[in-house]
Amino acid sequence: MKIWRLAGAAALILLMFGLVRWFCPMPDLHQGDLIFQTSRSQQSKAILVASRSLYTHMGIVKHTSSGWMVVEAVGPVKETPLREWTQRGKFARVAVYRPKALTIRQRQQVFSEAKRLYGRPYDVYFSFENRAIYCSELAYLAFEAAGIELGERQRIGDLGVLKGPAKDLIAKRAIVDPECRGLDRKACMTKVLVRELVTPVSIARDQDLKKVYSNYPI
Repeated sequence: MKIWRLAGAAALILLMFGLVRWFCPMPDLHQGDLIFQTSRSQQSKAILVASRSLYTHMGIVKHTSSGWMVVEAVGPVKETPLREWTQRGKFARVAVYRPKALTIRQRQQVFSEAKRLYGRPYDVYFSFENRAIYCSELAYLAFEAAGIELGERQRIGDLGVLKGPAKDLIAKRAIVDPECRGLDRKACMTKVLVRELVTPVSIARDQDLKKVYSNYPI
């Protein structure tokens, strides 16, 4: 009985801690901060399982004359008001990571490269070899233009994609993948699984970033 009481007390403490973090106000943001969320998109569960992370969507924080925006690749690449972006995620959970040594010039280069990509369609194939852009690819390319390499490029096959929703998503999209044109199903899947991508959580784990805010429970 004592063990159950202790377990119940621990669960209550964790719940209260999670609620406190949920309502904790966001600190002052900096231009160039990276913001992460768990999206409500149809592919979110597959990304969550494949990357083993709640971070399934991300963007770059930017201040404009209209207020704080998030530069994101959501089809098309565009600016979305921060409040709207935050509320669009599951339970309005967000995490903010800040580059540790981003200079003014580098920040300008980041936004200049991101702006060059405005209007690009969303990349459902997660490929660096086409015009379309997915969320973490946008951040990767924008910072790369400033001489900063964020995250780690990984092969799709090295992620958790061999079963469950991630496997189903890849198999469904592989059928119409332009890079698989002329290939049979097996050859196409082989090609897709060696394709490199960069995930949101890979960027979040970069040593050159510092987490400055999160209202996730843990």
